[in-house]
Order: sequence, then structure tokens, then C-alpha cells
Amino acid sequence: MTIYALGNKEPEIASSAFIHPQASVIGDVKIGKRVFIAPMVSIRGDRGPIVIGDETNVQDGVVIHSDPRLTPRIGKRVNIGHNASIHSEEICDNAAIGMGAVLMLGSKVSEGVLIGNCALLHNKTETEPYTVYAGVPAKKMRELGPNDPARKAIDIYVDSYVGNAEFYPNNLRIVDR
Repeated sequence: MTIYALGNKEPEIASSAFIHPQASVIGDVKIGKRVFIAPMVSIRGDRGPIVIGDETNVQDGVVIHSDPRLTPRIGKRVNIGHNASIHSEEICDNAAIGMGAVLMLGSKVSEGVLIGNCALLHNKTETEPYTVYAGVPAKKMRELGPNDPARKAIDIYVDSYVGNAEFYPNNLRIVDR
């Protein structure tokens, strides 16, 4: 993994988190327990702090960047899909961010929200809890209750990535050919 201090700011990473060797974590970043960070992820806390909660997964190609005016806080058990761009102020617990989604500066994703693939959440947009948002710009599509099949699928998916955080450290190896 490529972990960089920047000035006097050094990432704080829980010992049970897994950061892939091809990911980059820079500066004022705090990563919680049993977090899985996939290849080609860039988490850049150079302009302000970034906090990532326990059991969250950040998939391939995701960019998370800070801003001096706010602290991006990503809650517990959040799923961030491949190639998403995160400049949001907050992603609350149990949210799921679809592949290729863009969360602009100061946006807030409430607890249990599903942001659809390729959706765009504009600056300072706030979502309602336990709902689905999709489109460009993202609009509320429907409620997402605790027994919704999509909610159950997200929970299973997050559990699989928590498993990856435990499996990868002892099983990932470079194959020389």
C-alpha cells in the first residue's frame, strides 16, 4: 500500500483495515476497523481531513478528496462502488453509492440511502434517509425500507467486503512469472 504523510498530517489506519498495495492514502485521513480499500483508490486528505467509518468498503478506482471548508465523513458499513467520485460532506451509515456516481462538494447522503450508478448529486444537496436516488441530476425515486430486497442485498454485499478485509491480508500475493 502507498501511505503518505503530508507535512505533519499522517493517515491513521486501523490495524484490521485492508488497503490494497495499488491504492493511495495521503495526509489527514482516518480509516476505521475492517475497512476494505480496493486497487486504484485515491484517498487524498491534502486540503482537509477525511474520515472513513468501520466496515466500509471503497471499491476500485474511487476518488475521495477533501476540501478546507468541510470534513468528508463516511459512516459505518457504507458501500462505495467502482469509480465513484466523492467530494461530499457526509455519507451516513449503511448508505450505498453506485458505480460511477459523483457526489459534489458539500452534498450529504443520509442513513440507508442508495445512490444509483452514474448518479450526480449536486453541491450541497441533502438526501432523505432510506430512499433511492438516481439520475443526472439525482432525484428521489422511492423509499428503501429495512425489508426491501435491495436493502438486504446491500447488507450481504457489505458483509462480503468486510470478509475481504479479513481474507486479503493473509492471502493476497504477487505471482512471479
